[in-house]
Amino acid sequence: MVSKMKNFLKFKTEEKSHDLRKYGEEYYLREAKLWRPFRLFGVFSTVAALSFALASVLEEDWLHGKGFQTSMWSACYWSTNEKGCLTKRPYWQNAVIGMMVFALTFGTTAAVLAFCGVCTSPLPKKIYYFHSAGEIFLVSALCSCIALVIYPIAIEVDPTINNHTYGTGYGLGWGGTVFFFLASFCMSLDDLVRESSNAKCCRYCWKSSSNERTELQQV
Repeated sequence: MVSKMKNFLKFKTEEKSHDLRKYGEEYYLREAKLWRPFRLFGVFSTVAALSFALASVLEEDWLHGKGFQTSMWSACYWSTNEKGCLTKRPYWQNAVIGMMVFALTFGTTAAVLAFCGVCTSPLPKKIYYFHSAGEIFLVSALCSCIALVIYPIAIEVDPTINNHTYGTGYGLGWGGTVFFFLASFCMSLDDLVRESSNAKCCRYCWKSSSNERTELQQV
């Protein structure tokens, strides 16, 4: 099994390596069996996040009410027989647009890295691509989250907007944010588990639970 895994990954650990366990047989099996489903779900989350984010930016219905409808780029008002749209935006809306576009652009970059991690064979490169994608996904998620928090705050404090309802575009934005967070979690899960296992509090809790199980077995 180990030899087949080595041939599949096409990677050999150097004999003079100071840390043979870093990319040894156990690491091969763990990456292939334990983390691979999370990586694939992360790729699915990547596609969903980009789809939601792009649809959110292009959606015309971010906010609507009686006689008006606004998107990220314009605001349209209509009376009985006439309809007009304004493209002039307040400064805070330009900031929201910039943050959403930034999140979408960075998310696309992370998606490329994630797909490279799936397609490449050497294990160190796979880990590098996955972890890099996870970090960028986290930045994208935080950026879009901040933008989606700023938007309703600015709307609620605007005295010219009274009765209103948040539309499809705003909901799609939150959907993309959630999937960005999921993609970041799936791509970085192995690193999170390893770092948490090195924490003193986690080691203490694990040691305590192990001692309790040992005592129960003895009884």
